[in-house]
Amino acid sequence: MRNIILTSTLVLAALSGAASASSLQPRYNAGDAQLALTAGVQPGEYSRAELINILDAQRENDATRLNFYLSGANRTTNAADPAAVAQIAASAGVQGGDYSVAELQRLIDARSEGDAATVDFIVNRAGKAANAAEVVTPGEAQLAAVIGVDPAQYTLAQLIALQPEND
Repeated sequence: MRNIILTSTLVLAALSGAASASSLQPRYNAGDAQLALTAGVQPGEYSRAELINILDAQRENDATRLNFYLSGANRTTNAADPAAVAQIAASAGVQGGDYSVAELQRLIDARSEGDAATVDFIVNRAGKAANAAEVVTPGEAQLAAVIGVDPAQYTLAQLIALQPEND
């Protein structure tokens, strides 16, 4: 029964996403607002996952879990200790501060498995995010010139998508 209710709640939230265009509050969709009202909380305060957990805790009369989500304790972020990151980086054979903990762990795993391609991918920064739209590369400038737009206003992917199709 719990799975049916949870599934129907998720389906309702997913299907009501189309109604967000007509929502008075554009920061959340109508499905999330309905979940929030069902949970008895203010719409926009909690993520969809938090709302579902709050509803589950209410149905199960689990006060500890309910308070955990209502208090926002689940949102606590723990920043990595710089000394620990430096130690992990040393284990990975790279400079500390240049890589995230996840990248360092992947690098250590790839080296232990002898996966040179993954090591090269991480070390050569191929896995890093693309430049922000404000940083204009010569290629982006050329693509923007073809369509007559300001390259600083678009990402590379957007500039490519805006290119005219060849007939």
